[in-house]
Amino acid sequence: MMRADEAKQVCSLHNIPVPISHSTLDVQEAVLQANEMGYPIVLKVISSQIVHKSDVGGVILNIGDERELEITFEKLVSKFAAKNSSAKVFGILVEKMMQPSTEVIIGAIRDRQFGPSIMFGIGGVFTEIFNDVAFRVAPLDMIDALNLVRGLRGYKILEGVRGKPAADLDSIINVLLSVSGLMMEHEFISQLDLNPVIVYAEGVCAVDCRIVLRSKEGDI
Repeated sequence: MMRADEAKQVCSLHNIPVPISHSTLDVQEAVLQANEMGYPIVLKVISSQIVHKSDVGGVILNIGDERELEITFEKLVSKFAAKNSSAKVFGILVEKMMQPSTEVIIGAIRDRQFGPSIMFGIGGVFTEIFNDVAFRVAPLDMIDALNLVRGLRGYKILEGVRGKPAADLDSIINVLLSVSGLMMEHEFISQLDLNPVIVYAEGVCAVDCRIVLRSKEGDI
């Protein structure tokens, strides 16, 4: 599995918006970067051996100032190492915390017979309620992507509920097309997950990115 910081670089190079971030193992460098980004900040352990880092204490949210960052950074490094001694830590991702909004899930998986398929679903608090995802075989064009989105039972959520504005449908479509292009261009990627993708009235942001590589020639 690709490291989280590398996965986000790949996504960014393929026009998939991701948060501003910087990886380091030095607390003072983390402070400098955070001061440039602006608070609040998120800290995430970078380790390709652990998929769900929040489950093992590898993610700290909503860090509000420099002093809190210094304390949290040191605690995160020491506590994570103590609890996950077999996991190699490549760094700490210092990341701008995104404002909450409607969440969706975008992904892709490569099948030996059919090639890559693109997945789209409603995320966040609605995931368990709707269990609402749809797949379409790549490559996608704009009409395919639009139908993928509008085909969900929970599509009306994207039109605005609970006082939230309507989601930026064009930006969602652009990410789906970018994921499709990425999977068609790079056959060594077997799986890609963007979860969550936060959708605003203007723009989107893939907060977490996971890319799984084929382990050997011929694997899918």
